[in-house]
Amino acid sequence: MTELTLPLLFESFGRIPHGRVILAMYDPDSQYGSLMVNIAAEHLKSGGDLLFLVSSRPVSEIRKQFNALDVDVEHYEAKDSAVLFDVYSTQMGLKSPEKRQSVASNLNEVSIAISESAPQWPAGTLVVAESFSHMAFNQENVFTKFSRKLVGVWRNQGTVMIAGFATGLHPPEFYQKMKLISDGALEVRLAERGGEMINTFRARSMKGQNTDTRWRQILFDSRMKASLRLLEQPSNQNLNTPQESSQLALSY
Repeated sequence: MTELTLPLLFESFGRIPHGRVILAMYDPDSQYGSLMVNIAAEHLKSGGDLLFLVSSRPVSEIRKQFNALDVDVEHYEAKDSAVLFDVYSTQMGLKSPEKRQSVASNLNEVSIAISESAPQWPAGTLVVAESFSHMAFNQENVFTKFSRKLVGVWRNQGTVMIAGFATGLHPPEFYQKMKLISDGALEVRLAERGGEMINTFRARSMKGQNTDTRWRQILFDSRMKASLRLLEQPSNQNLNTPQESSQLALSY
């Protein structure tokens, strides 16, 4: 099989060819991280391999979230079909208890280490780089240079990579450069509905195939299991402002 099906993203992207890199741009205070764990959990349940680069919080918190979704991620880790790679601890100056961890905070060394690990992963592996912003912050020039190598290595390996970047933290030209070297893009944003903040998602693009770019609300149940609900766009509304048929106004 040369395509990957990710259920939560299927309505927006369809089947994703192996060797694609998707740029994920997200609001820092959104539930983007929880959405990524849901996508990864579904992939493991379907029998896929997973490399999850944890950079925004302790790995132990990610494991708890997998377990809450009825995914025994430690079982998959024991089989080497899942790796939760700890980048967070080094970036925070903490000692990591994890077997798989970054040993350097220098972005050059981190990029090289990640690239060198690529050959062990089969085609079709899902690589979730939870948030490169935690590594690239104030190192944008270095990261832009090394990301070209990083993208090339994982693309040649035939994996599907989701690379997360927080919005508003980097110079505008940095995001444009990342779009240029990526195959597709998605957005996760917070929006206001009658004084209430909701999480929204949309696919922006995927080179070489049709993409459903309509906005969807991200809904979470008590276990933080995610689902997506389409937000209708009335024809008389600005296309940059998604809105539900019940006059659900979203503003950014």
